[in-house]
Order: sequence, then C-alpha cells, then structure tokens
Amino acid sequence: MSGRLVGVLGGTGPAATAYFLQRLVERTEARCDQDHVRTLAFNDTAIPDRTAFLLGRSDRSPLAALIEDGQLLEACGCDLLALPCNTAHGFFDELQGALGIPVVHMVRETAAAASAVGLARIGVLATSGTVAADLYGHEAARLGVDCLYPDSATQARANRIIFDEVKAGRFVEPAALEALAAPLRAAGCDGVVLGCTELSLAFGGVTRAAGLPVVDALDVLADCVIMRAGRPPKASKNLSLRN
Repeated sequence: MSGRLVGVLGGTGPAATAYFLQRLVERTEARCDQDHVRTLAFNDTAIPDRTAFLLGRSDRSPLAALIEDGQLLEACGCDLLALPCNTAHGFFDELQGALGIPVVHMVRETAAAASAVGLARIGVLATSGTVAADLYGHEAARLGVDCLYPDSATQARANRIIFDEVKAGRFVEPAALEALAAPLRAAGCDGVVLGCTELSLAFGGVTRAAGLPVVDALDVLADCVIMRAGRPPKASKNLSLRN
C-alpha cells in the first residue's frame, strides 16, 4: 500500500471528527482516490468529558480511554495519530508516552502556524477546559507569542456555542463569531484562533472576524497530517489562514 496510514482518534466530538475527515479530503492536492491520505478513524463517543475533568467537575478522567484507543489504532497498523480535539491535548504527554507512534500536537502546530505568519498576540476561542489548562498559552510562550483568552462573558458565549449549540446539532449563525472576536480585537489581539474543533465546525469558511485573520486549529491539523502522510496540501504555503 502507498502512503502512511493515519489513525484519527475521534469522538470528541463526533461531528467535529467527521468534519476533520472532510477537511483532510478537501485540503489534499489530489486528482484521484489514490492521491488522498489513508486514514483509519475510531469515533469513540464514550470518552469521558475532557473539560468537566479539567475543571474538577468530574472525577472521570478521559486519559485511560484515550490511551486505549490510541493503542488500538497503533495495533491496527497506523503510522501516526491525529487527535482532533484541542482540549484533549491537556492529556497529550501521557498519551504520547504510552504509544510507539507519533501524535500530531494540534495546539503546538497551531501556535507555530500563527507565529509563522507574523501574529504577535493571538486571541484564543476555546473550551473552558482548554483555557483553564492554558494549553495555548504554554505553546505560544515558547515562540514568543502573546496569548489572550476571552473575558468571562465572552467565554460564557463561546461555551454556549460549543456545548449547547454545536454539540447539540444546532445551526450557529456565522455572525456569532464577530461577537466573540470583537473583545479580543479591543484587547489588542492581531489574530483569532479557533481553538475548539466545534468552533471550526460552526465557522468553517470564515476568513476574518472583527477585522482580524482567523487561524483554524482544525485546518492546521489537517495540513500537518497531510504533509506527514507524504501528500501535498493545497494550502502548503500557509498552514494557518483559511484559503
């Protein structure tokens, strides 16, 4: 068989996983089926809630399930793994340590992509779990990029969109992103990161919000996976900004 086999550790959430697989297809430079990335996806919807655990609202850690699923994909012959859930990267080190194949670090790659296009202060829209763990802050600081999270009212709006609307299968007006991004621009951010794959699903196709460029972590992950699988991405000159 040709090309590396990519395991997709999904289910967190299921619609975002399906959208990630769609973006893999859409962002690969391909003329036929055989030009696309070989993938094996496990949409494990039984993985415990990541945000609830990180915030101390649940004692059910998702780590054991993440490791079990990752090892299953490895045993099936996958050469690398994609984890299309930003918040799950709060367990990245333990997951990677339990596997013999590399896991693409979506948060790290997104911070690097933002830095590569000259962004100096990113405003990150994500779950409260991602914010509490400061996942983007840690990775951005390594690159000399400032990271700002929303004020409490804006974070509450982001949570409602993620958990009460997207995960519930409800349509979200694209204009809702403007309301989330405007306070970040007012705080001096020069770019907005969609740091939750449910937000990627809700606002797919949006290139700017409140006058700021949008950096989509899910698209960054897709491009990184495509390249590491040995295929050319359509957005090879720019990993972070939507084309």
